[in-house]
Amino acid sequence: MKSLASVTDNDIETIKMALNDSISDMTSELKNELSPEQKNILINYKEKYSRVFDKLKTNGSMYALTETDLDIVASGLNDAIELIEDNLAESDLNQEDGEEILLYKNDCQRLVDLLAS
Repeated sequence: MKSLASVTDNDIETIKMALNDSISDMTSELKNELSPEQKNILINYKEKYSRVFDKLKTNGSMYALTETDLDIVASGLNDAIELIEDNLAESDLNQEDGEEILLYKNDCQRLVDLLAS
């Protein structure tokens, strides 16, 4: 990992937004017909993402997170990137909204790359 010190307040907000987007998507998915195994997996991830999201709301610093929490952050960012790609493929956004969403996606990818290095 390069350095947690390079993570800005805006990056923390991006991470919280990505985790929140992923949590919201899981909440929607849980309303569908799922096997008990699929449901348990989703609930487990939702709980993990929610725990890390709450930690970041309480203390907006990457240093407040454990190594496991950082892995969860990376997973949440990847999930958010996938959601963005799915939504971009399905919608016909105006140029301004599309650019804003692409900036969000790029921020998520940059943070995944930072966490992976």
